[in-house]
Amino acid sequence: MPKEDCKYGEKCYQRNAAHLAKYNHPAKTDDGQDKAEVVKLAPKRKEAFCGEEKAVAPNTSNSSGESQNMEKSHGEAKSTFESETAELHREAMSNISGKNYIEILEKRIRLSVQQEYDTLCESNEFIRHKFLVEMPPDFYEFWKFINTLTEDSSKSNRAAVEHLETVFQLQLVGPFEFLSGTFHRAKMGEPGDYLRHWRFYYDPPEFQTVFVRRGTGVHYGYWRDVPQDKENLLIARNDMANGCEFQFVSGNIFDAFLYYLEHDFVGTPFTTGKVTATKKAVQKYLAENSLELAQLDRLQRERNKRVVAKAFHRGGIVVPFDRKTQLGYRPLSVSDAELKKMLALFERKDLGDGLAKQAVLEKLQPVANAAIIAVDECDFGSALELGIDLFSSGHKELHMLASSLIVPAYSMLQRPQFIAIAKAHMESRSRDLNLSMFDVLK
Repeated sequence: MPKEDCKYGEKCYQRNAAHLAKYNHPAKTDDGQDKAEVVKLAPKRKEAFCGEEKAVAPNTSNSSGESQNMEKSHGEAKSTFESETAELHREAMSNISGKNYIEILEKRIRLSVQQEYDTLCESNEFIRHKFLVEMPPDFYEFWKFINTLTEDSSKSNRAAVEHLETVFQLQLVGPFEFLSGTFHRAKMGEPGDYLRHWRFYYDPPEFQTVFVRRGTGVHYGYWRDVPQDKENLLIARNDMANGCEFQFVSGNIFDAFLYYLEHDFVGTPFTTGKVTATKKAVQKYLAENSLELAQLDRLQRERNKRVVAKAFHRGGIVVPFDRKTQLGYRPLSVSDAELKKMLALFERKDLGDGLAKQAVLEKLQPVANAAIIAVDECDFGSALELGIDLFSSGHKELHMLASSLIVPAYSMLQRPQFIAIAKAHMESRSRDLNLSMFDVLK
């Protein structure tokens, strides 16, 4: 059986036996065409990528302009591909020890990913890229402040973080670890690792941890109702040991730090002086830099106007809502008390795990159906409330149902970052107290 002519002719880089047995490799004419193509047309066009060929149906379009555009596009793509991979081809062909071409390609890809990561580490763009949010101005001001607390200004940024942890049992985590250079030295993780980094069991997508009381579930963080928000964010607090409820404690990170020193720091007679001195240092820094920080009362009053439901986490659900048309949210078909009663079936000792799960799902299904119908009628807040409530209940058996509610809700609300965060969290949701991704990657 006669062999077909390879479209790359004598310049084809493939040397495997199967390819050579199937194709001829004729020399080129002066005008660059294969000699075989001068006398006959191939019944099919073929496109090659990484040594594998894929048959493509012939172009049946009668438009000469479209044909020319396709040829031009194909030519440009081919030129770009060959240019970018020329060096890689030479390396593969010259490797007489038999190193596989795919192994070389994978090595190049890893190097490219590492280069992209290193470039991200050069700016605060890393935070938006890895955590899917941007930090507000008071966050960066606080970072400047804590670097004034160390006696030796020549020390690295890491020294400021260690100072707070040693003296006040306060860990600065998440985006603070980027500022301290921790991520620069760390092994790269998967996208979900960054989204789960210091995300405690009950943290909803709207919450991002920045403070942790060392060795406990007490943590503080920014609360965003919209992923793009980076102005006038609230600071909330949660103790994982006490459940899913969050408390708003301040309108800026400086006041959150002072709140921590007053309410969560367990001091001794030896630390009293340091606490007093640090509080004075905060006030001095704010005054010297003429900083006017947003206050909790004002921010909460403004936000409460947009809250349509408290939800189990007590942080509130915020969605666009037209009070005249009542469009954007409708109450769930059951009250919070009735919903909690349904979920309490999971705790029934007289039911097996399978029966308990089935009983809960049967009772929840009509409630979920009504919430999905509400999404179809532009009342997106209903599905979001129910999905967050199911998540906040803590029952992993409800993750699938919760996801089926919050994904369309966040999607219609144009909050895709929260979809990614919620999915990553529910993929590997942990009650551990040490939730650093760096320990996972060791």
